[in-house]
Amino acid sequence: MDERLTGSEIVLPGFDRCRPDLNAILESYRQAFAPAIAAQQSGLKTLERLARYQFAVAGDYLDWSLAMAKAATTPKSTADLVSQQVNLNTSFAEKLRGRAEEFTQIATETQDTVAKFMDEAGAKVVETAKRAAENGKAAA
Repeated sequence: MDERLTGSEIVLPGFDRCRPDLNAILESYRQAFAPAIAAQQSGLKTLERLARYQFAVAGDYLDWSLAMAKAATTPKSTADLVSQQVNLNTSFAEKLRGRAEEFTQIATETQDTVAKFMDEAGAKVVETAKRAAENGKAAA
């Protein structure tokens, strides 16, 4: 019988009967929460990237609307105005197409990161289960 488990007393990793080993306790917490912290950091990076993306799209809309307002205030003729608006709309559509491709790239990278995180978490669960099964067989 393990001398660490006597009666109703349970000794946690890093704790001695007299004094706790703080380094061992902190290391066990670091190991336990490392996947969650990594996922959180990755999520925050993705949120920041999406915020920058949205800011860039808003800037594109602002530039387009200002250019349209400027074109509307200084027309020489109706044909000139229509020509300027067509050119502005064409360039704006190209910018938005590029932004859509950028968004697709962000979404794909995020999906890959989440899949990688889930695969790693699943592998750790399988590894832990195998170790527990081996320890159970060894104890029996």
